[in-house]
Amino acid sequence: MRSKCKASPTYGILAPMIVPSDPLSAFAGLRDRDYKRAGLIVLEGRIVIEKALSCGVCVRALLCVPADEDEWRRISCGTFTVGALGRAEMENLVLFAFHRGALALADRPLPPEPEALPEGPALVLWNVTDPDNLGALIRSASALGASRVCLGPGCADPYGRKSLRSSMACALGIPVVPLSGADELPLSRGKGGNLLVAAALVPGAVEPAAVAAMAAGRSVTLVVGNEGWGLPRDLVAACDASVVVPMAGGVDSLNVGAAGAILMWELFRRTR
Repeated sequence: MRSKCKASPTYGILAPMIVPSDPLSAFAGLRDRDYKRAGLIVLEGRIVIEKALSCGVCVRALLCVPADEDEWRRISCGTFTVGALGRAEMENLVLFAFHRGALALADRPLPPEPEALPEGPALVLWNVTDPDNLGALIRSASALGASRVCLGPGCADPYGRKSLRSSMACALGIPVVPLSGADELPLSRGKGGNLLVAAALVPGAVEPAAVAAMAAGRSVTLVVGNEGWGLPRDLVAACDASVVVPMAGGVDSLNVGAAGAILMWELFRRTR
């Protein structure tokens, strides 16, 4: 795989913190919010970096272990700077434990244009604060056929280092649409008027098989809430239906990532 990015920025914002003569300085002890302000994202590990490159993301600088330096220079084709450090020196520079052989800085994606959004099943996440859960849900959405992921208030940054690692960079290959509040929830229906379904254990909630009958040929937008307390009542009330995962006795809940994946599989395949 080779970088498809040209020398000029084509995907996001070229950050002034990257100095070609000293590519390592951009990796020194900065936090996610520092990179976000600079218009950059951090890509951790070969699989994530290669996925980003395949999605057309412009990598600007890469830090790797010496054994992989020649390979990354070949992949870069001169479109991004490459530096090398031993593992211990790399951890001392970036200030977190790291075992994946390579880190890269790339342009942060811009929000998708509403008119360019694809139609079909969709996922809405609301106040999903844990980046690992958020990343896992985005990865599942991508794998299970979601056309887009909408993020309401309170969600972790989908382009943060941990989120991207958990999503295996799937957040770079599926449209991620920000929603500023409950008044924008109807936008997640898309032009096709998706059935809006809340994942919520409330009176009247149904099992996935019943949702397919309600959809009557329409796609479904699944709305998933916070890991601990779920969705706000007003948001549940704004949906067309509520759905639950049927479970055996003795278990009262699932991790939000597991529950979301099960519901997407059941709902998207029945209503695609």
